[in-house]
Amino acid sequence: MKLKLNTADFQNMVAKATKGSSGNTNLYITQLMAIELQNNTLVLTTTDGSNYLYIKREKVSGDDFYAVVPVEKFSKLISKLTCDEVTLELHESSKKELDTLIIHGNGKYVIELPYDEDGELVEFPDPMSDVDSSTYEATQVKNAVIQMMLNTAKPSLMIGTKAPQYTGYYVGKSIVATDTYRICSIDVPTLDTPMILPAEFVDLLDVITDEEIEVNYNSEAILMHTPEITVFGRPVEGIENYKIDAISAVVDQPYPSSCTVEKSALLQLLDRLSLFVDTYDKNSVYLTFTKSGLEVSNKRDKGSELIPYVESTDFEDFTCCIDINMFKSQVKAYQSDNIEILYGQESRIKFVDGNIRQILALAKDDRFESDEEGEDE
Repeated sequence: MKLKLNTADFQNMVAKATKGSSGNTNLYITQLMAIELQNNTLVLTTTDGSNYLYIKREKVSGDDFYAVVPVEKFSKLISKLTCDEVTLELHESSKKELDTLIIHGNGKYVIELPYDEDGELVEFPDPMSDVDSSTYEATQVKNAVIQMMLNTAKPSLMIGTKAPQYTGYYVGKSIVATDTYRICSIDVPTLDTPMILPAEFVDLLDVITDEEIEVNYNSEAILMHTPEITVFGRPVEGIENYKIDAISAVVDQPYPSSCTVEKSALLQLLDRLSLFVDTYDKNSVYLTFTKSGLEVSNKRDKGSELIPYVESTDFEDFTCCIDINMFKSQVKAYQSDNIEILYGQESRIKFVDGNIRQILALAKDDRFESDEEGEDE
């Protein structure tokens, strides 16, 4: 059994498929790739143990074919080929230890096929066979929305297992990501029945370049696909613990004042000022909204800069304290050249960029605590 196809096309397929493999040394299947040709349709499959990535190409010449190979060795070999065409040939033997995949390219290369604990050739699991597809809801999502999730919402996801429901994206009437200290809300209706998408699942969607993505989902699984790429995963459990109503109320809360500053100028300022922020500063900087612009300084006043407003609305004097790393990550995630900042609330500030809203919790402002303690004494 063998198949043949253009080397550059196959290299592109393998490079994409490799992104679905996590290479977890504790989970062998994540180190493997399935190669299947059926009715002249070639499918490469990889997994991180929870999510599955399928890369498909039609009109591939060859016999029906199935093999599971080590991702790392196979992908590295394919990426280094410089020949015009590559042929994969499956060599079956009565002695199982001799079952191999032979790659004909610039030369001849032999890869031994892996076996499971029962001494049988490894077969890749098919998670979609365990889900009743007749219960799927169907919709579409634009790739631009996925890119907003990856570029803007991802920095707001919780890391760790403290509250698992916040490690993924809440997707429903809007898209929300939060670690409880910061919130990113994208006002784009996506799923009629909300669910929490794992961060790893959304990361895999980055291999898709089509403008429109088909979506099929139910309470157990979600499938996003185009003619050549399919990503299958399962929602994060605990959506009943996701406090979406309280989060939405925070996102919608009005602010008394707003200003707009240039993104690049603010990032450059934060890069310079971060050199003077240390343990004594508790990793925080102070924001002071003045009539002439936004002043940013560190606790000991060893660094201070003021950048002018591009625009200011309903100005009021206001000062607050914020974690510099969290602030910088959200500024970087901002898509526009100018940043609109809403301020005046005691516990948070807000960024607005079209249909994207970001909330950052403020840190404790203890600049005057030592003075007040002295007066009490």
